[in-house]
Parts: sequence; structure tokens; C-alpha cells
Amino acid sequence: MDVSQFISVFNPLKNFNNLRYSVGIYMLFNGFPIIFFVRDTLGIGPASSVFTAAFWMLGLVLMLPAQLFMRIYKPNAILFNLSVLFLLLAFFYYMLPGSTGAGTVTEFGNYFFIFAYLILIIQVPNTVKDTLIPVIFILSLLSNFSLIYSLLVDPNWTLGMRAAITFANENAQSGGNPHAAARNAIVCIISSGVLIWQSRSLLLKTFFYFCIIFSVVIIILTQTKSTFLALILMLMFYIYANFSMRKIGSAIYNFFSLKTVLIAIFIFLVANYFLSRYYDIYAIILNYSDVLFARFYNVYYTITGVQIDAEATIDASSMGRVSSFELFFESIDNPQIMLFGLGYKATFLDVPVLEALINHGLLGFLFFDGFLFFLLVYTHKEVLRKTNIIALFVAYLYIYTIPQMVTGGRPYDITYWFSFILMVRFLGIKYLDAAPKQRTLATATA
Repeated sequence: MDVSQFISVFNPLKNFNNLRYSVGIYMLFNGFPIIFFVRDTLGIGPASSVFTAAFWMLGLVLMLPAQLFMRIYKPNAILFNLSVLFLLLAFFYYMLPGSTGAGTVTEFGNYFFIFAYLILIIQVPNTVKDTLIPVIFILSLLSNFSLIYSLLVDPNWTLGMRAAITFANENAQSGGNPHAAARNAIVCIISSGVLIWQSRSLLLKTFFYFCIIFSVVIIILTQTKSTFLALILMLMFYIYANFSMRKIGSAIYNFFSLKTVLIAIFIFLVANYFLSRYYDIYAIILNYSDVLFARFYNVYYTITGVQIDAEATIDASSMGRVSSFELFFESIDNPQIMLFGLGYKATFLDVPVLEALINHGLLGFLFFDGFLFFLLVYTHKEVLRKTNIIALFVAYLYIYTIPQMVTGGRPYDITYWFSFILMVRFLGIKYLDAAPKQRTLATATA
């Protein structure tokens, strides 16, 4: 892909349908940064979940095919079956009398959007694969800039605080949601990376590398521990998939060559010049790194009881997860919990892989954790063979999700499921690079 081909993707006269499909998919899968910016920074629309629902409805409308339910594109059968089975199981528990959250509009609305997204995305044609990643890249990059703008106009935000768009409604979470900003930065990094892999233009590659660096800065500003863990895991997968022992040995040899040493000296001199001229920026970066490392020290001390830093203290969120693991091990001896669970959202563990078992018993464990296991299997295959940019994108997106399955959230979280549905549709699909295979509703199989 060169510059002209990249630009031509965004020509609405020639690529209108794929563009609207892609924007619609993005609005649900990674729409929160846009929602927060428009709603809370620009002050457009009500500062409530009503705006979010309207935004998602618009995304679903953009995803509508020309002929609804006439053509269905086969998703990954194993992932599709396991995901639907867990969602139906969770919805069944939710509908039981006396269950937590039963009858609430928000809960029912979440299931509506999850199933609607799944139903529509399997009707989006395969031709969208060449448009979706560039659209995801551009929109995530714009969301990064919208965060910077929101911080600049926020009188309550100062350097050193976690970066997030401040919510406008009175009873909202103070400080906004830095995890949404960090997740968007990850999306920008992954989309930039797969576009670098596809691009032949040096100018485009340079631009994508700049966007990766910019996104890493955003993650540093958000100070989110799970995102840094995910970045390390993604880097490990990348090295594993792209560097053999021979390549690693060659890279080490080249690292000590005269050319590399001269380049390193040049970079050091340039960096030293900028640090001496703009020391305040260096001090800010150093302060953020100190804060981030302090967070990891606190987590390590909370889990192990070993104080590797004199100022390390108990981390409240990590302590909650330690308690969740203790509750899990206490529940193993209870056959009723292991078989049937405690009920829909009966216990909040903040560890999705465990909560699926504790709240939904053996079937919840088999469906949800089995789904995560097969996602890992297909992700491993994809990062090795690199079939197409959209499959590679969702594979690395799942690698980002792995740490979150043991560090935060619930197995029902709608943000997770929008991403999971994207993986169900595009990960491990053998025919995706071939001519689009369309089936009528009567003959389509899951």
C-alpha cells in the first residue's frame, strides 16, 4: 500500500458502503473516546447513558446491509458457538426472578446491543477488510488528539494527574476513565503496526511509527498498569512470531557493529541536546515513570508481601483481586456453586475468568473460559502466519485483552464483547482472503 492507495480508501464516492460499515463497526467497538469527547468536552447531547445508546444506535444503522438477513458471512464457528452459548446462559440467569440487575433498562439494553452487533457484523461483506483498519487507525488517532485537547481545556487537570476526559454529569466517576483513553491508544498502536506491515511507502511507515510513539505517550499519561502489561505481552508475542534465534543472533551482532555504534552516539548527542534545552519535559517524563513504577511496586507488595521499595504501600484495587482469589478457592469445595453458580452478577470478583465460574457454574466456565482459550489458539496461529491485516489486528487486540481477563472487569462487560465479536467475525476465517463467499440465510451455517 502506498500513499495514494491509503488516501483512496477514504473516497466516499468509490468506497461508500465499506466506509459506512467500518465507521459503524468502530462506533461500537471503540466508540467511548468519541462519546466522552463529544458529550463531556464539547457539551453536545445529554451527559448520560442516553447519549451512549443513541451513538451506538447510529453505529448499528451504519452497519445495516442493503438486504437485511439475505446474505450471511460465516464467522469462526467455534468462537461463534461458544460466545453465543455464554451470552445466552448469562441472559437466562439475568432473567431469573430475583437476580441482580433483573429488569433494569441498562442490563437489557446491553444485551440488545451485543446481539444486534453480532447479527449485523456477520452480514458485513468481506470486502470491508481493506477499509476497516485504515478507518480504525484514523479514528483512534483523532481520539488521541481529542484527549490532548480535552486535557488542555480542562482547568482541573495538571501534569502528573492521570489523563482522561472529565465526565460532565454530577454523579460520574471523578477523574474520568483513563482506561478508555489507554485502550484507544492501544488500538492506534495495533492498527499502526499492521498498516506498517502492509505499507510499501517510507513516508507512510514513518508516519505510522510516529503515531505509535504518540500513542505510547498517551498510555504513559493515563498511568494504567494493565495496559503496560499488555504492551509487554504484545511485544513478547511479536518477538516470538517474527524473530528466530538466528535473527536474534544477527541482530545482536549488528548491534555492536561500527555503524550501529555511530548511530547510537548520534542519537545520544541529539537526546542530550534536547534534554539540556527542554529539561522541563524530561522532568515531566521522569515524574510519570516514577509514579508508574510506584504503582507496580505497590501491586507487588500487595500480592507477595515483599516490600522492594521503601515507600511501597497496599494497592486497594490489587487487594480486592487478592480477596477475589481467596473467595474463589473457598468456593471450590462447594459443589452447588461449582455446578450452578451463585447467579447473575451475584459476586463481583473483578477477575472475569473466575467470575464466569463462580456466578454461572460449570457451564459458565466451559463457555466463557473455553471461548478465551480458543481465542488464544487462533491468535497464536494468526501472529505466526499473518493472513491479512484485519485478522492480525484482532489477534493482537486479543493479546491486549488477556491481562484484563485476570485484572479487571466482568465477563458481561459490553466493551469486552464488542471486541470479542470483532474477533468472532474476522479471526481464523480461512476464506477471508479469497473471493467473498455468500450464503443465503437458509443455507448459512454458524
